[in-house]
Amino acid sequence: MNSLALLAVVTVLQTAPSPAPPEGLVDDVRKLESAETNDARFDVLSAMLRGRNLTFTVEPFTIEKPIGREPRTEGRNVVVSIGEGAEQLVVGAHYDAVRLPDGTLSKGAVDNAASTVMLVRLAEAVKAEKLPLRLKIVWFDMEELGLLGSAKYVQQHASDRIVAMLNFDINAYGATMLFGPSERTDSAGLRRAVVQTCATEDMSCIGLPQMPPGDDRSFVKVGIPAMSLGIVSAVEAHQIWLMMNAGANSGLAQGSVPAILRTIHTAEDTSAKVDVETVARVLRFALSLVRTVGRR
Repeated sequence: MNSLALLAVVTVLQTAPSPAPPEGLVDDVRKLESAETNDARFDVLSAMLRGRNLTFTVEPFTIEKPIGREPRTEGRNVVVSIGEGAEQLVVGAHYDAVRLPDGTLSKGAVDNAASTVMLVRLAEAVKAEKLPLRLKIVWFDMEELGLLGSAKYVQQHASDRIVAMLNFDINAYGATMLFGPSERTDSAGLRRAVVQTCATEDMSCIGLPQMPPGDDRSFVKVGIPAMSLGIVSAVEAHQIWLMMNAGANSGLAQGSVPAILRTIHTAEDTSAKVDVETVARVLRFALSLVRTVGRR
């Protein structure tokens, strides 16, 4: 190809419009946001799945006593199973929201309704695909109480041949994907798949040796390769990298906190923070990543 032809191709790629975001993404986030209890969030999620003709199972579990301000002792993981095969890829996000100091439920839009809605659309997009392994899309409960839903899932599925786990947490705005744990040798294949997908989707990505606590850790604890993924602004991504890696030597001004940490677990975690283009882009990224991992 000569240089003029190459320039023409590049120009077309740069000017081609991005696909329109699927309709109703933020509306679905608002439905979860409006729930006043985590039981109500479960009802909203169940209705979304039924509305898209997605068959799902509910896996209940019990904890001994209420934790903190959350009155429940009964939790429910929600599972959509797609495809066949002995080996399984788990793709998850937590759907519960945290209780605020006054006892009310956070709107939980960024943490983690946006990822919850994104996985509903992912399940719908891949339900007819033929992957060489079984895809388990799981919405975990009680993540905010200490990753309890994912820990129960791992315990209940100890005999399953889970080859990898992808966790989506905090995916509502921004353009820089954080992923990790990025340096574990047992997750090298997942790291390569994420890096490949970042290039394919032209996404700015930063690997962290350790992500903030998320449901991926329940899988890592039992030796299952896992990767957690979240998207924020470029500035916040670099601030978080410094906080997670440099500690007191991060160079951040004293008291400086990334905006995301001033949003989650506060009354500010509302759908006003959710950018539809970002959620749609993460959906495209997740689809590409699942297809890459699923066919390795």
